Amino acid sequence: MWLLPPLLLLLVPGSLAVITGPEEVTGPEQGSLTVQCHYVPGWEPYVKYWCRGAEWSNCNIFVRTTGSEWGVKEDRVSIKDNQTSHTFTVTMEKLRQEDTDTYWCGIEKSGSDHGIPVKVAVGPGSLAVITGPEEASGPERGSLTVQCHYVPEWEPYVKYWCQGAYFSICRVLVRTTGSEQGVKEDRVSIKDDQTSHTFTVTMEKLRPQDADTYWCGIERAGADPAVPVNVAIGPVPVSTEGPTSSPTVSGLHPDGRSLLSSIHFLLLILLKVPLFLSMLSAILWVNRPQQATCGQTRSN
Repeated sequence: MWLLPPLLLLLVPGSLAVITGPEEVTGPEQGSLTVQCHYVPGWEPYVKYWCRGAEWSNCNIFVRTTGSEWGVKEDRVSIKDNQTSHTFTVTMEKLRQEDTDTYWCGIEKSGSDHGIPVKVAVGPGSLAVITGPEEASGPERGSLTVQCHYVPEWEPYVKYWCQGAYFSICRVLVRTTGSEQGVKEDRVSIKDDQTSHTFTVTMEKLRPQDADTYWCGIERAGADPAVPVNVAIGPVPVSTEGPTSSPTVSGLHPDGRSLLSSIHFLLLILLKVPLFLSMLSAILWVNRPQQATCGQTRSN
């Protein structure tokens, strides 16, 4: 019976096990990293935050939640609280060498806040893990293709295409199976060429609402390497090609005769028939005087 109160203390606000998280995380320069901190039930409505500084008492808060599940972003750092899984996620983007430091996952409360330190390291030269275009565009109802490159040794890892301004909460639209087999989900397909270390994403039947920030990502333990791609959708292209052949009159003539045949027939009537009549008139005119002369001779 005496063990029950100490156990209950671990499940209510004010206990030492209120918040837990990773001791260390790393990310590539110019890339991103994600940190997940867990808390016990009962702390859902409390404000969570991400704080920088070796000393907990005077660390600098970069971003904080609003006490709800709405995501919040400040500069290069975003935070989102999933109150169902009792986890809040922090994402740092466009990492720099000087971002290496001690950070804290914290929960605000009356009195002393709860917090746990997380050491963040940014690896020099690790930005080459994955690269891709900053922007891509395609016409409405058309398609676009994005190619993302990765360094060797990442061949068997799962690659994916994710939609959303915040990498930490982006929605994965399609992912590979870790092989070179192509995969298609709805209007999006992905294929990994492990020889050229390139995976290709194709979006088809584009719509205006497809314009957004997307991410080429690679799944791994810890923070996934990823690179953002801004996708723009243009208007439907207007054809500038003129007619390539003479129009037909099949709509006017059930037998499908061409306009050229009709013109030829008209020329035949207008030119050849008058010519024939002229020739006939000339022959009759020449023969008529000869018949009159012959009649006078017989009478004599």
